[in-house]
Amino acid sequence: MTKENETSVGVIIPCYNHGEFLQQSVESILNQTWKNIHVTIVNDGSIDDTDKIATQLSKNDNVSYVSLEKNMGKWYALNEGIMQTNTTYITSQDADDVSLIDRIDRQVKCLAATNTIHNLCGFYHCWNEKDVDDHKNLRNNDQILVMDQNEVAARVQAGYSHPNINHFYTGDFETAGVSALFDRRIWELGLRFNPPGQNLRILMSEDSDFNFRVTTLIGRTSVLAEKLYCYRRGTSTNEEKV
Repeated sequence: MTKENETSVGVIIPCYNHGEFLQQSVESILNQTWKNIHVTIVNDGSIDDTDKIATQLSKNDNVSYVSLEKNMGKWYALNEGIMQTNTTYITSQDADDVSLIDRIDRQVKCLAATNTIHNLCGFYHCWNEKDVDDHKNLRNNDQILVMDQNEVAARVQAGYSHPNINHFYTGDFETAGVSALFDRRIWELGLRFNPPGQNLRILMSEDSDFNFRVTTLIGRTSVLAEKLYCYRRGTSTNEEKV
């Protein structure tokens, strides 16, 4: 194991009625080329078979399971999951999505190469299971394709000033907000995921709002300009508002 692989990464997987995808999602993290990973599943008040599947998965020493009594929202589940971790780096993944096998490895290396503490990568839009199967086993070459912190800051600020852009904006390259991998010290500074719609510039995305605040307040965000995440489309569940 390399020195880099000794760095611990915690992956929070909030799940609300996505039990049918949960095992594949968790396994895509446990099978990463980066080995020092701990998964925390947060059952956000699901009424499907999430509890049964998460309980079984948590028999793995590298998986923890937190069950909320009722649906609180993704933002709450992410915060709760992070509070249960003590890893050097933190990231997340939606329970219905899949990461390419070297996603974590390449994101951690991008942080080191750019001297940044917050990193995002790109994603594939997957409209059906064939799309997922076509992309989930893809591998990247050895060259790290980077959008550095100055370029990221400029593009995000440009997006923020445009009234029709309501996400973490990096120009033509789409980033997966949920893919943000960041140094735990950001969390220790007091930055949290906030409820959507409560005086946020990015009203409908807890991920993008968090990433925007980190980028503008700290200024050490890089983007790995590679698609390392399979984003299932059309599988969203309706969360209760509390």
